[in-house]
Amino acid sequence: MKFWPFFWKSVLVMAVAVAIGLYVLDVLERGEDTRAIVAGFAIGYGNALLGFAALSWGIDRSNQAFMVSFLGGMIFRFLLIFALLFLLIRALKYDQVAILVPLLATYFLFLGLEIFLVAQFSDSERTQ
Repeated sequence: MKFWPFFWKSVLVMAVAVAIGLYVLDVLERGEDTRAIVAGFAIGYGNALLGFAALSWGIDRSNQAFMVSFLGGMIFRFLLIFALLFLLIRALKYDQVAILVPLLATYFLFLGLEIFLVAQFSDSERTQ
């Protein structure tokens, strides 16, 4: 399972998500929330890239190394997201809804992409 195919597919998914987010922002006429929305997208995308990097690193290793990379990466990413959200919402006074909606949207989009690619990889491994 390679990182770069995921990266290029994730760029496409991210472009679609940002286009939808900008459209919604334009319809709602909430220009003051732009930086919070961009931050939510950026955190979600960074989370996806870190998660898939950990997954692609551990997939060819032993079961123990894979589980350490998978679970350790998950805990690290959770703590990183929590710290970033705390900083942005409490210290920089970003709007909570404006940052959390794109973060959750990108989280689920990239989770779906990751599951799809892992399923593709496991199917190709079984046929070999």
